[in-house]
Amino acid sequence: MTAAALLALWAVLTAAVLPPLLAGARWTRRAPLLGVLTWHALGLSAAGSVALTVRQLIDPAPHHHAGLLHLCGLSPEAVSGTAPAAAALVLLYPAALLLHSLATARRGRRRHRALLDLAAHRGQVPGALLLEHPTPTIYCLPGRHSRIVVSRGALTALTPPQLAAALAHERAHLTGRHHLATCAAEALARTFAPLPLGRLVSAEVRTLLEMAADDRALRAHGPHALAGAMGVVATGLAPAAALTAGHQALARIERLADHRPAPRPLLVLTATAPAALAVLPLLLVCLPHLA
Repeated sequence: MTAAALLALWAVLTAAVLPPLLAGARWTRRAPLLGVLTWHALGLSAAGSVALTVRQLIDPAPHHHAGLLHLCGLSPEAVSGTAPAAAALVLLYPAALLLHSLATARRGRRRHRALLDLAAHRGQVPGALLLEHPTPTIYCLPGRHSRIVVSRGALTALTPPQLAAALAHERAHLTGRHHLATCAAEALARTFAPLPLGRLVSAEVRTLLEMAADDRALRAHGPHALAGAMGVVATGLAPAAALTAGHQALARIERLADHRPAPRPLLVLTATAPAALAVLPLLLVCLPHLA
């Protein structure tokens, strides 16, 4: 089988077959950050496979030289010409979508921060802005000038331990820069929009990031306080550019009821998955030339 056929097959697997199997996988719920990395690696592998398929279709000749880069046709003398340029153009599309997603989210956060600076006030909730609104909601606006927002309804409804747990959850989003992973997932969703990868990646990554923030909050706060806070703010509203403690509350509360950290052997095993997914397209290019 030619390299182009192998790459096309892998592109189909990563964009159409594997995403439904990965969605909701139990191990990703136990190790959510590894799950996020795996989703991103799956998208990178799919995009890379398509780009390398285009390259191989334009220039299918094997490169019989010493070394892995030569075998893959990526030696310094083989990186110029029509085939590499076409592959680069394929990869330029998701890269442009990522930049657009980052810029759009940044503009949305800037507009919302300006409104918050007029409508909300500091003082009653340490490290957060208080918004005079009866609906219980807590969310954060990430970025260089980050904000954590607590509504009057949430301040009234939450107990002190619940409020502390919810604030720790939002701080985990900010310190982990989860908005960057969200934007990358949105770019992949738009790139592969008609396919299962495009339909699943954004929602899955967002849910896993919420679970990762839950795990960080659990280091200092009990699961009962965190679950109680999620139940209170589950119906709260937040801007599209924000990360909120109420997202997918039911699934996260059920997870907390039977929360067990992933064992170390599972973490070691699954940690290899993102790297393997990312590098496999290059190996598929080399495989026919190694035979």
